[in-house]
Amino acid sequence: MQSTYNKQEVTELFHFIERQIVFTIETTKNIKEYHDFLISQNAMVLFNSTCMCIQTIGETVRQIDEHTKKQLFSLYPNTPWKQVIGMRNIISHEYLSVDPELVFDIVKSELYPLLTDVRQILSDIEAGLRDDVLLTPTNA
Repeated sequence: MQSTYNKQEVTELFHFIERQIVFTIETTKNIKEYHDFLISQNAMVLFNSTCMCIQTIGETVRQIDEHTKKQLFSLYPNTPWKQVIGMRNIISHEYLSVDPELVFDIVKSELYPLLTDVRQILSDIEAGLRDDVLLTPTNA
């Protein structure tokens, strides 16, 4: 079933992704190495929260990608969108394959560039530069 998001709904989805990224960056700022996720029960709660945020980011990216028929993200090829969605799949379906070291690397290396790209996409959408992808006869 094809979703029928309008431009405003896609914008809201990007703002959700932005909030999830910022939350994850802020809550993990004291994590200095991946072992810090594993040293206590509270650290494990943070790890699980971080995984949930990464999962929801990936799911939201997947929904936007489906809605735009893979056209929007093709305009931003520097971001590994397939990997963002793929990590969501690992967290959702392959629980024992969730590697704390990989999660740490994502948090410390990948989220800042993703945040920059999400903000650029939001800016482009707000400027009307992506209307050709977001506005279709069913949702214009």
